[in-house]
Amino acid sequence: MTKIVSWHIKNAKVLDVFNLKFEDTELWIENDKILYRGTRNDLTAINTFDAGGRYIAPGLIDSHLHIESSLLTPSEFGKLVLSHGITRIFADPHEIASVAGVSGIQYMLEDAKQTPLHIHYMLPSSVPATPFEHAGATLHADALKPFYSIPEINGLAEVMDFPAVANADPDMLQKIKDAKEANRHVDGHAAGLSSEQLAIYRKVGIDTDHESETAKEALERLNAGFSVFVREGTVERDEKAILPAITLANHDHFSFATDDKTASDIQDEGSIDYSVNLAIENGMDPAIALKLATYNAAQAHKLQNIGALADGFVADLIVFEDLNHFKVDKVMVDGQWYQDNHSTVTPLANQSLNFTLSQSDINLRLASNRPAHIINITPHHITTEHTIENVPIIDGQFVPNTSFAKIVVAERYHNLGHGVGIIKGFNLQSGAIASTIAHDSHNVIIAGVDDEDMILAANTLHEIGGGQVVVNQGKVTTLPLPIGGLMSDQPFEKVITTNNQLREAFSEISDVPFDPFLTLSFMALPVIPSLKITDQGLFDFEQFSFINIQD
Repeated sequence: MTKIVSWHIKNAKVLDVFNLKFEDTELWIENDKILYRGTRNDLTAINTFDAGGRYIAPGLIDSHLHIESSLLTPSEFGKLVLSHGITRIFADPHEIASVAGVSGIQYMLEDAKQTPLHIHYMLPSSVPATPFEHAGATLHADALKPFYSIPEINGLAEVMDFPAVANADPDMLQKIKDAKEANRHVDGHAAGLSSEQLAIYRKVGIDTDHESETAKEALERLNAGFSVFVREGTVERDEKAILPAITLANHDHFSFATDDKTASDIQDEGSIDYSVNLAIENGMDPAIALKLATYNAAQAHKLQNIGALADGFVADLIVFEDLNHFKVDKVMVDGQWYQDNHSTVTPLANQSLNFTLSQSDINLRLASNRPAHIINITPHHITTEHTIENVPIIDGQFVPNTSFAKIVVAERYHNLGHGVGIIKGFNLQSGAIASTIAHDSHNVIIAGVDDEDMILAANTLHEIGGGQVVVNQGKVTTLPLPIGGLMSDQPFEKVITTNNQLREAFSEISDVPFDPFLTLSFMALPVIPSLKITDQGLFDFEQFSFINIQD
């Protein structure tokens, strides 16, 4: 008896992730699942797709990211990445949760219903990330636990508070326990951790990490039993350094992640499709690269029947022409070819900015006979170098110049104060930049060489309800982000256009080759080495404590 199915795909070179080869074969799809791979005479399809000899692989998967870093809502993010063959992501809504708490997580879940992109959320583990900065919310284990009843919740996101784990903090251990009791898993965030410290993470059940910057670090995590997410984002360009660690023998334990990537960069160069291309360009077998981007990611997140083109697997797939110049031509999600979908953006209530900052607040008095602790930007990385250098001082005040800019973080939720420091590497000729994106608590962060422009930037953020600003001798260019000061309420095309205008304005005051705003945002993240600044002051990661700007 003939069985009728939804789709018959023929004349295709189909990736077999289990045997690492492309096979000339057919796919039979029933509703949202692959019914059979191969030739069948007892099946007939309502629809037929002739691949014309092109390649077909499973839909690409991003193992770890923050949607908010794209400046887009989940539904708009879906429109952007689906065209690049990304059919499934694992997102940590840590950023909006740090701003708005439980209501922020609920907002992300609700908006995601408008996109066919499979969005799995990992619950934020550390809100606030540390006690060394003030956030807009605090999420304890009891606030997170009810979310495990929601199918879209896949586990606990990057545990970044190592001291809480090492010191057996009851609330942190309860969060991990709740995830495991709900049959979910726990992602890690092991930046700067030694082998002994990695063992502490593994002991409590943390099983992934995305913070490797070198092949050596990746292998240390692999040897400790972690699944390693190879990160390639806008600032965190780690993939090329990690690729030498990946071999035929160990590749099952690696997958790709973007972590933080702007909408402009996704449009221009790609997302996980870019990671696949980069791996292939650097000598990786295309079948292995695509397995990392599909099946391995699903396995790392404990998903079954995802990430392969085999009987009973979800029918998420991509069609492409060339193995050596990988570019997605067509995308299927849940057994349906993807077409641009309509979505609407709703506001997130009660997110007004509450901070004051005057020119006298950002004065930085220094002793002229002593050097100062300096935050040094590491281009294309979120880590910094900590140096002690002599800086320009006139009448007891630090005076910024092209080499040394002033950096300020102002607490934006309850007007609790601000920290002022010195940063090197922005190469600012004039003006200032400012943002309400400052990982992980998302206070107001400003860098500049002109105090008047810095205060104008702060006031502009007030006026637009959050966003990103460039000020050059009083000339203001903005990208409003009214959703928590993190995301735009506009279509992704308009966000990209406005972001490009912002970058053009920045190019008039600096010629640095890296993304200035994402780089700036990580200067306030104290759980990443080496020297950072929060609203409470200058923070030394190595000492894990605040320090004075001059000893």
